[in-house]
This record gives sequence, C-alpha cells and structure tokens, in this order.
Amino acid sequence: MIKEGLHLFQEGQGPVVPFQGKYAVKTAEIFTRVRQRWSAAGLDPAAPYLPMRVEMELTTKCDDDCPTCGMGALPLAQGRTLSDGQIRFLLHQFASIGLPSLAITGGEPFVAFRALLQVISGARRQGIDVSKVTTNASWGTPLRCGAVFDRLESAGLLDNELFVPLLMVSIGEQSTPLNRIARVLHHAVAHYTDHELNVAVSSLADPKTRDHKMDQLITVYEETYGDFPHERVHSTMRVYLANERLDDQQPVERPGHTPVARWMDHCFDCFAPTVGAYVLPTSLLKQNGDWYSCAAFNVPEKLSFGNLLRERAVDVLARANFSDYVARVRAGGGLSGLHAVVPRSFTERTTCTSFCDSCRLLIDQHDAVTGTTTGHRAPPVLLPIDTLRRRSDSVLPR
Repeated sequence: MIKEGLHLFQEGQGPVVPFQGKYAVKTAEIFTRVRQRWSAAGLDPAAPYLPMRVEMELTTKCDDDCPTCGMGALPLAQGRTLSDGQIRFLLHQFASIGLPSLAITGGEPFVAFRALLQVISGARRQGIDVSKVTTNASWGTPLRCGAVFDRLESAGLLDNELFVPLLMVSIGEQSTPLNRIARVLHHAVAHYTDHELNVAVSSLADPKTRDHKMDQLITVYEETYGDFPHERVHSTMRVYLANERLDDQQPVERPGHTPVARWMDHCFDCFAPTVGAYVLPTSLLKQNGDWYSCAAFNVPEKLSFGNLLRERAVDVLARANFSDYVARVRAGGGLSGLHAVVPRSFTERTTCTSFCDSCRLLIDQHDAVTGTTTGHRAPPVLLPIDTLRRRSDSVLPR
C-alpha cells in the first residue's frame, strides 16, 4: 500500500508533480490557479489563512455503531442531514470565497445518498472540486456497488478541474463486512485509472491495542480477486479520537503522556498551502453550520470562527484571519510558534495525548497571556472585512 505522507508538495518548496500522492492534483500550476480563484473572489491571496478545502459534514447519521467513533456519528434515527436549501446556500457561500475543493464526510454520507449527489453536482456547477468522499462502504453489495459508482460518475465526481477525487474507505470498529469493502476497492481500481480516481483505506485502530484490520482486508480481497492492488491503494492509519458529541462514548485511553512542548515541536505546518500527501490548509464545516479553521473532528471549540448557515463566509473567514492565535501559528509554521507566548514552565511540565489536546491547552494559555479571545466569541473587529476583501460588494446579500 502507498503510505501516507509520500509525494508532499508545499508551495514555494519545489515543483508540483501532477497525479502523484493521495490527494493528487491535475496541474503543476495548482497554487497559481488557486490564488487566481481567491483573487477573482475579491480576497487577498496573501492573507494568513485561506482554506484549500472544506471538510463538509453532510450528515451526522450513520448505519454503524462504533463505540469510539472519532467523527461523532449518531444513529440513523437521531442524526441530521443538511437540507436541499442548506446545501445550495453553503455551496453559494463556498463559491463566494473562491474555495478550490470540498471533502464530503459524515456520519456516513452514503446513507444520505441523494444529498450526497446533490453536493457533488452542485459543487461541479459552482466550479468547486470534490476532492474526497469518505465512506464505510456498507453499500458495497453485489447489487449496489456498480450502480453507486455509476451515479457518482453521472453526478460529476470525475469531472474535477484541479484535484483527482479520492474515495476514502474507513475500516476499524466498523461492522461493514470486509467482502463489501474489497468489492468497492476492486471496482474502483478495475474501472478507473489513478488519473481518474484515487482510493485509500483509513484503518482506524483502537488506541490501546493499535490493532488494524488491514491484514484481514488484504486476505479477503486476495481470496476473491487475486493480488491486492498495493500500487493503487493509499493507506491512512489513525487511532480513534474522543468526541464530545457522544455522551456515552467509551473512554479513549492512550498509553503514556507527552509534554505539550514536544507536540509543539513536532507539529506539521498545517496552514502552509500543500497538496499531494495532504490538502492544506483545511477547515471543518459541521452539519449545524459551525465552521472551524482546522479539520480535526475533535477540533478545539475555540477554533470555531462562526456559522456559515447564519453568517457570510467572507465575514467568518475575516474573523479567522484576524485571530492572534491563528496568526502566530501561521507565522511560526505550526504550534511551535506559540513558544514565544506560552512559557516553557507550562509546555514542558504539562502533558497530554495528542496534537489536538495540546492545541486546546495552548489556546487557553495564549488567551490568558495575551488577554485576547480566540474564536467566534471574540469581540467584533471592524477592519478585517475591508482588508481581507478587495471589493465592497459581496456575492451574498447582507
């Protein structure tokens, strides 16, 4: 399998090679093309934070029940899906800021299949690529598998201008039979080239055992279809994350603790424009419209800078760009930029279990030291709108 992290192309650090990496692009001029989109939308391409992609939580419904679900998915009867009107409005919002691409996630997007197709076709009409669709592949039955791929293709999933679309199949605690997942993978690699569609398996493991299902999946695949297509399938290996949405979620316990300072010093520069191995910078749009400047599903709540169902995207984006915390992380190339603010006496003595946990602690410390407020509860700023936007009018009405 193709390990995550290969073929990383960061703006200003050498040429981009098209059709390389999990999030492959179709043009070597990707960063130029994206900055042209931002300029056409009236934004300043040099602004500290402009997302290359939004992770769009289409639905919170799921047809599975993973006890440590990192995405906070809810049962079918309890979850909610974006309405037709909300989808149209959000796509209009995204177009207003020249967004290059969307990733569609959930919940399980395929339990809201009609809405999923609406997002894909609507994004295509707005000139926005759908660069990733995440699924548990429960639809990979003999009757549905091929038909679902045909509908995705008809909706325009393969018609991207900038990014090769990626189908991300998530396995771990999911109860989806492995033969369904194998069927989905086989159909994808047998019917589409890597210039048309990329495929990845996200093998989410229990944090205590770190056990993954990949070996089982490969065995099932080879028993039916022959050699596993290691040269086509990208690998993403993660552990489950705590999610505040699930009141009865099983505790997530990780062995050992790491000082905040070490997390800071190993943090990747997630605000630097990057393609290939990842698509960065990203943001997360939860199903309720809350917008975050980070796409981790256990993202610190203070990184929410507004709600795209109630506010204009350009206003929310401006609020993020004029956040002192975001600016320091961007200027410092990651969380290490907070060393200048948060004292070592805290970062070297305080331990936590993830980058996200360290980020949450650092935001609180940063706000206490600087006297600022990070997130949408920050006092309103009068200057950012005109500074971030080059024209006085907006795509969306006031």
